[in-house]
Amino acid sequence: MTKYPPGKRKATKIPISSRSNAKENPSSLLLRILLKGSPYYVSGSLIAEKLNMSRVGVWARIAKLRKAGLTIKASQNRGYRLAAEPDIFNQHLMEAWLHEIKIKCKIFVLENVDSTNSEAERHLTDQEKAPFAVISNEQYSGRGRLGRIWYSPTSGNINLTIAFRPKIRLIKLKTFTLWQGITIVEFLRKMTGNNSISIKWPNDIVLNGKKIAGMLTEASIDSEHVRSMVSGIGINVNSTTTKFPKSITKLSTSLNEITGNTFRIHELTAEIIKCIILSYKECIKGISNETLFERWKTVDALYGKKINIKTGKDKFSGQAVGIDENGAIKVKSKNGKITHVNSGELSVEKW
Repeated sequence: MTKYPPGKRKATKIPISSRSNAKENPSSLLLRILLKGSPYYVSGSLIAEKLNMSRVGVWARIAKLRKAGLTIKASQNRGYRLAAEPDIFNQHLMEAWLHEIKIKCKIFVLENVDSTNSEAERHLTDQEKAPFAVISNEQYSGRGRLGRIWYSPTSGNINLTIAFRPKIRLIKLKTFTLWQGITIVEFLRKMTGNNSISIKWPNDIVLNGKKIAGMLTEASIDSEHVRSMVSGIGINVNSTTTKFPKSITKLSTSLNEITGNTFRIHELTAEIIKCIILSYKECIKGISNETLFERWKTVDALYGKKINIKTGKDKFSGQAVGIDENGAIKVKSKNGKITHVNSGELSVEKW
């Protein structure tokens, strides 16, 4: 369980409007009211008024949310407050947090799935309106770059995919994964206070060479136009990586291990969704090469390091010296020649 701020001893009248969307689930609205009122208690009569139901109806709905794992405390003459959340995702709490940070995005919350990217692709095939997000507590075939499997423990971490229907030229989104990574790293630095969190080109978020998160963007392209796109990210949040498979234990870390803190995964996931959607909108609008290069250099984990790259049957080494306008990594050889690499398996000689 992850706690919310301690409750204040008095109730509050919160400035929240009535249901703004006729389709909003009453449980999501109830949780939104409690979030808005936190850390104060919110009176049952005020909740009943906003939900347009009886006090008994409010109590029954709160009982159902408690059964789903949320800790909602009650106090006589003061009302209710959200005290803690579980390390598994709750559809209604996710909807409440997205509303709280003013992001419109339909979400699908699952207990388990083969891959959130695969599930998002299935929804796209079924003509689901985009953007939308798929979140799962567990993946049993999580997809990583170069066909690798992304390890996805049962709870406490983020397994997330957002789907888009850009219907624009591919060139507009050629650096999307890098730009998204920049935005997320800047957010994680601010949230944790650790400015050493960085990106290992092209899609790993790391600290001192240990992986915190991995991103995977996949697109359906038709005549140089992106018809649909899914952007997946897995983030180690509250997990203890010593319990990971031995093959990746020494290569991984989590936000909990970095800071010593336990994070509210619903709030954090909502903020990551916000980062990804804003990154997408910025790419569509257009990002200058100068801005890309400047922002990338501040989060580049490889700049100046000697790296080894395998592309197909070819292998070579050199010094990483940033990226180009297409998002390719630039590698400087001993003779000063710079090679631009669009894809490949990369390793660092020494962190």
